[in-house]
Amino acid sequence: MIIKKKLNNNAIIAYGQDGIDQILTGKGIGFMKKRGDNVEEEKLEKIYKLSTADSQNKLISIVGTIPIRYLDFTDRVVKELSQKLSREFDDNIYIALTDHIYFTVSRYRKKEKINTSLLWEVKDIYPEIYKESLHILKKINNEFKVNLTVEEARLLTFHIADNLKNNCQNFNIGDSIKIVTDMLNIVKYYFNINYEEDSLEYTRFVIHLKFLTKRILSKEKQSTDAVFFYSELPQKMPEAFNCMLKIKKYIAKTQHFNLSIGEQSYLTIHIQRIILNHK
Repeated sequence: MIIKKKLNNNAIIAYGQDGIDQILTGKGIGFMKKRGDNVEEEKLEKIYKLSTADSQNKLISIVGTIPIRYLDFTDRVVKELSQKLSREFDDNIYIALTDHIYFTVSRYRKKEKINTSLLWEVKDIYPEIYKESLHILKKINNEFKVNLTVEEARLLTFHIADNLKNNCQNFNIGDSIKIVTDMLNIVKYYFNINYEEDSLEYTRFVIHLKFLTKRILSKEKQSTDAVFFYSELPQKMPEAFNCMLKIKKYIAKTQHFNLSIGEQSYLTIHIQRIILNHK
């Protein structure tokens, strides 16, 4: 293998035989090396090579500006998650988590506030992932000598859940966009409103619909049901609840998927927030 670029003494980028560059790490693998030198394979410890040229190029772009230890940390975390959750992840998780952890740590050290208010429900939608995210949070604090709060676990849960490999073989981005758009339109025309796309409520709603759509297309049921307040929704939020029932009917008809009590509850609450934002 031939070196294309030295990142530091312990990490390099090498030309791949299939035309896709790869990231190589190992103690001293880049020491006193330059472009065109042969790789000392006895020093090679890890090879980072994602499945597509596009994702690999994004990863290489990131490690060109972020210390390699963040990628090494992400690699360990992803392997552990795969074992504990018995799930596989999209290649993008290496990019998303590495980038997120680095900038979260950087913002913490600069004493910049981190906003997690968009993701208040993810711990209920993905309780198993949230539980693992709390463990990852402890590892981040230990590894990088920071003191991030439990609120950060919600952001970790978001990135992990967003990069789960889908169980549905026919899933594609076009399907996802259509379902999200259709649900947005049901609410829009039911209440005869125009969305304020820069508002916090709209952003929260779209994020929720994207998560919901991913579960619908993968036929993945929500783990916990919000039974304790579902029964109160028809009285407390009647219009939002009735609109939610239209979305529920649409999903059942087009996707052959029945929303759980928990999914119906959170969807109703998000619709109610949209309504209040337009009063």
